[in-house]
Amino acid sequence: MEKLFAAEGLWADFFNNSNVGLAVFDNQLRYQALNLCLAAMHGIPVESHLGKTLREIIGEVALQVEPALKQVLTTGRPIFNLEIAGTLPTNAEKRRWVDNLFPLKDADGRVKRVGAVVVELRPDTKLESAGAIQETESLPDTANEVLRSWKAIANYVGACVKTVQRWEQHYNFPIRRLKRSKGEVVFALKAEVDSWIRKRARMRS
Repeated sequence: MEKLFAAEGLWADFFNNSNVGLAVFDNQLRYQALNLCLAAMHGIPVESHLGKTLREIIGEVALQVEPALKQVLTTGRPIFNLEIAGTLPTNAEKRRWVDNLFPLKDADGRVKRVGAVVVELRPDTKLESAGAIQETESLPDTANEVLRSWKAIANYVGACVKTVQRWEQHYNFPIRRLKRSKGEVVFALKAEVDSWIRKRARMRS
């Protein structure tokens, strides 16, 4: 029991002392928890966030984040480096952030909540890639490598596009999707593809 309390204490220290914004949302996109860093970004106390929706706290900026949160809840797949920009109800200055969103599953494996890691960008910060299909320094280098199209994925595994699409449909090949205003983007992480190939090889042996 003492070890459990110690672990909980370490987690609380990390959550509250982190220099990036951290939050947990329920399936109605309401704040269940957040740290002091994120509250400071919003200019609103932690207690005033709890039970409120994203839109109630950050206004129209929420329209850029809500579709991604819903996608994580629906697909159970994380979204990395979603860049958003705008002004908050508490601050008229235009600002930029990068969100990383992660599914949080219950004991039955169902996604009921979403965790968010939020980093505010300096005005002069430039991201190398557009949209939410970017590498993030928080991941291992091997997991950072992204295959950004059906063709790139097929070339990587040495198959044609139709074969990879069939693998996704019938054999859970790890394709990721991001819905954007101009259509759907398909991509894959090399680390996940490599892991899938190893598992298939073990199954065949």
